Amino acid sequence: MASVAAARAVPVGSGLRGLQRTLPLVVILGATGTGKSTLALQLGQRLGGEIVSADSMQVYEGLDIITNKVSAQEQRICRHHMISFVDPLVTNYTVVDFRNRATALISLGKAAAGFDKIPIVVGGTNYYIESLLWKVLVNTKPQEMGTEKVIDRKVELEKEDGLVLHKRLSQVDPEMAAKLHPHDKRKVARSLQVFEETGISHSEFLHRQHTEEGGGPLGGPLKFSNPCILWLHADQAVLDERLDKRVDDMLAAGLLEELRDFHRRYNQKNVSENSQDYQHGIFQSIGFKEFHEYLITEGKCTLETSNQLLKKGIEALKQVTKRYARKQNRWVKNRFLSRPQAYSHSNKDAIQ
Repeated sequence: MASVAAARAVPVGSGLRGLQRTLPLVVILGATGTGKSTLALQLGQRLGGEIVSADSMQVYEGLDIITNKVSAQEQRICRHHMISFVDPLVTNYTVVDFRNRATALISLGKAAAGFDKIPIVVGGTNYYIESLLWKVLVNTKPQEMGTEKVIDRKVELEKEDGLVLHKRLSQVDPEMAAKLHPHDKRKVARSLQVFEETGISHSEFLHRQHTEEGGGPLGGPLKFSNPCILWLHADQAVLDERLDKRVDDMLAAGLLEELRDFHRRYNQKNVSENSQDYQHGIFQSIGFKEFHEYLITEGKCTLETSNQLLKKGIEALKQVTKRYARKQNRWVKNRFLSRPQAYSHSNKDAIQ
């Protein structure tokens, strides 16, 4: 716990800028509902830090309630980064984009980033955090953002049949193909993209990372010398109850109004053309697609049917949220706790 102790010992004030290279990087992991944002705010105030959100849905503008963004008041208490800066119609924002922008923020030697305080990374998108801390991603051909329309090869590949893609991958990268199911079109497409844009197989890239100094079975070396990685977890029964209540609180805070407005502005036209996509961008947020039937039939069916669909959506949101929390914990156990830089903190109850 040396990193924790060091973080507590750093004085907050005008002298921070001179301590840039010795400040720790604080990372807070945990399933949704365990109190990560609350702890991040408390640490930010105590340590004089700024918060870097690592949530794949909070990068987008809109759907503040369903993506559980911190409030404007909380953002005034402690400055937050990486929230609400991507247009909701953008569907090809990737983990690589996140890594590049977040790395620029917390690379303490870069004055241009404007980061003169302890960075506190917090979020539930674990592969975003992993990509930030360890060398685990493969850089492919940079996209030309100056063009009118950016062509993402991975997105183009995903339009093809999954079995055809998997067969093609087995020809150029049999090792990776053996690990991936043909139905996992996203990962199959990504591996094909790596080969097409670099001429090197995805599996070969990963082998090279593993053999670098500091690398291992889970990927390449750690990119920061003094991280303090904290995992918040709670008893599953307590967490389940808390997550159910959080959905109820979201509804009381205006969730349905938020969903109706977002659907009308960004999704209604797609639905009318049968081209809605709940697999990319903010449209894949937990809590949006679960209310699809309710949103597209509201005002077009009986009140009884509408209420039934609403109830179905609410129940689906609660169940999917609890499943997601379990998935997050499995990822932490499999990908983070086996590494030497992480500490876990167990609470009987989730942090309030």
